[in-house]
Amino acid sequence: MQIQFAYIGKMLRIIGGAVPYTLFITAVSGILGLLLGLLLAVARGRGKGVLYHVLGVYVSFFRSTPCIIHIFLAYYGVPLLMKLLIPGWEDTNGRTFYAILALSLFNGSHMSEFIRPAYLSVEKGQLDAADSIGMGRWKRFVRVIFPQMLPVAMPNLENAMIELVKDTSVLYMIGLTDIMGKAKKLITNDYGVRKLEVYLAAACLYWVITFVVSKAFRNLSRKCIREW
Repeated sequence: MQIQFAYIGKMLRIIGGAVPYTLFITAVSGILGLLLGLLLAVARGRGKGVLYHVLGVYVSFFRSTPCIIHIFLAYYGVPLLMKLLIPGWEDTNGRTFYAILALSLFNGSHMSEFIRPAYLSVEKGQLDAADSIGMGRWKRFVRVIFPQMLPVAMPNLENAMIELVKDTSVLYMIGLTDIMGKAKKLITNDYGVRKLEVYLAAACLYWVITFVVSKAFRNLSRKCIREW
């Protein structure tokens, strides 16, 4: 059997219709995951108390288990938990909500471990100096910590976002029509005919997306280094 490149081009156009939805889930999950990771990194940054260990269990659990498990736990477990906590509760959330919830929690745990070393790389003497001139905690973070930690964390955050793009490829397991979901539907509708071309088309789309994400992060990283 020969590969039909014309058919791959056709599949690129069809599957490409699912790219905006994939980008939407990636962007929202990435932003929420980054904010969560930042909070976790700061909370666990220099402490060793009870909160440090509790958050450490969360990070360890999510980093040690596959993303697909968390998608299933969110999709099937959260509605069940809400019904147990609130009798008569009706689930009005769609699949997209649970996908974003799972990806944000999963990605946030990974990002926290990328951000925490960058946070700790800021010398304690600079924090003491900021305190000595009356800087509040928020102003100290914005003006002293964040500008120094961001360039350090940027390469790892780039990797985390690329992994997030690839993690969306399992969302078809809960019925979402992202890039991979669209590809699976096309294969099913054609009874498995030309599935190699369909998968090649999907692979090309993921490749383009990850290339754009990587390029954007590298440009941002150079800008951060130049300005800060």
